[in-house]
Amino acid sequence: MTTEDIKLGVDRPQVHVGDEFFVSVAPRVLRRADRIADGIAYVLAVDDSWSMGIKANSSTDEFADPDDPRDASRKDVAESGVRELVAALPPHAGVDVLTFAQNAGLRFSGTAAELRDKGSWHGNVEDERRWTNIEGALREAYAQLGRRTAAARRLVLLSDGLPNFGTTDPGQLAAIAREAAGRELHTDVIGIGEGADYALLEGLASTGMTAHVSSRATAAEKMREIASSFAAYSRDVVAGSAELSLEINPFIQVVAVYQIDPVRRRLDSAVSDGGGRRPSRVRLSLGAVGAGDEGQLRYVLKLRAPDRTSTTALLVAKATGRLGSGPEARELAPVTTDVWVVNDPYAQILRPEYGREVAAAELEQEINNRAAAAGSNTERERIYEEGVERARKIPDPLLIAAFQQAVGGLREGMQSRDVLNESRASSSRSSSSRNKRDWFKDIEVEQPDKIREHRKQRSLFDDDDGQYGDGQYGGGSYSGGGYGDDGYDSEDGGGYGSGGGSGRHSYGDPYRGAPDGGQDHGGHGGSDAPTQPPRRSRP
Repeated sequence: MTTEDIKLGVDRPQVHVGDEFFVSVAPRVLRRADRIADGIAYVLAVDDSWSMGIKANSSTDEFADPDDPRDASRKDVAESGVRELVAALPPHAGVDVLTFAQNAGLRFSGTAAELRDKGSWHGNVEDERRWTNIEGALREAYAQLGRRTAAARRLVLLSDGLPNFGTTDPGQLAAIAREAAGRELHTDVIGIGEGADYALLEGLASTGMTAHVSSRATAAEKMREIASSFAAYSRDVVAGSAELSLEINPFIQVVAVYQIDPVRRRLDSAVSDGGGRRPSRVRLSLGAVGAGDEGQLRYVLKLRAPDRTSTTALLVAKATGRLGSGPEARELAPVTTDVWVVNDPYAQILRPEYGREVAAAELEQEINNRAAAAGSNTERERIYEEGVERARKIPDPLLIAAFQQAVGGLREGMQSRDVLNESRASSSRSSSSRNKRDWFKDIEVEQPDKIREHRKQRSLFDDDDGQYGDGQYGGGSYSGGGYGDDGYDSEDGGGYGSGGGSGRHSYGDPYRGAPDGGQDHGGHGGSDAPTQPPRRSRP
């Protein structure tokens, strides 16, 4: 592996005291030469309970006519998704099909090419289709995958309802899936119709993808689109698992952690808080990772800066990781990032997209949670309309489209739960259109004289006003003034792990001293650095 195994970037070189800022982390773009293991294996678990016979485009419980090929049921839509996924897999990929209702049973086992030739499979017997046993499906599917030796081993579970047989507790079902993920058996889920418990299904896919097919006339088309995207996620897999670990400076608060690509979700369980005395730790389980730009995983940490300025660049985080597991695992070269903590509310933000992605993830969660708790569809429609306007301000095109679709679904008379499921699935997709290289490439910092020149051209301030500090970039200087000897020293020579004169810490002792503001023992100085916030320009 190279010395840049892990990409780690901060959204600004300087952060104002007490402000939130953002750090993005991802494994580097991997290539086929990095591959640890080969092969693809899928188990496709299809719900075969009675409710799967309901019309795919119906907002009621009306059943489809099995003798009319134009009257598609939810089961027909699910089976079309299975065929689409199998068609997108390499011919030699291992494929097992199982159906489940009260019991789960294996209906096909072979290769993708063999299933394409066979074309169909038998389902559950009629007298055991009254129940939905998701636990049984999970355990049978993971047992089948465990017999395979492929690098990419994935379960795709398709269901339209709540579990009502076997284990039904969402937390216990999620624990079964997490245990399997620890064995490099990963789960993708597709909910179908208004009866699907999207939150439960989402809990099964901690290292996978989640999607929903609503009760629309376009249900079959949507299913094929989802299935094709799921198949693409397993192509060119480099390793069946990967992990990133970050150690965060104890003086810096971890506010939240988000996965940004290929789906957006908040990862509350990833953080082990150090309580301000020890480094906080963030552990990210990436699941299977593939080669190339498409489908690469990326994360953003929302952090809060200390409430005192620093006299040197403050170490923010150290990232380590591994690719694969067991004796074949490869350790990833560690990397660190740092910022200056300054008294400057206008400190320049070089990568505003980090914050925008987090804002979109937080808005997605807020609007969908409020809509789920709303007492009427009229109130839900108003909430989604608010979401559209707020998403425009970020801006986030995919979030705008998802909330507009929800408004349209409510106006068309769709069941509210179907609309909520569809909105959660659609709005959690990443809107990023840039590849990973763009997210971490170096950005040249504009120097003060250039900023002044641009402002003069725009008539934002007078020619005679030579002070650098009237606007967005005011306060600190990137060209020599303000750091180290003459700008940010506190009276007792403190600062976060200050000293050394190099402007950077070794990771062996990055947190020397404590921010108590009074004791002269290194660490945070006894007084604030002698800096003043910049003057706001007058209109």
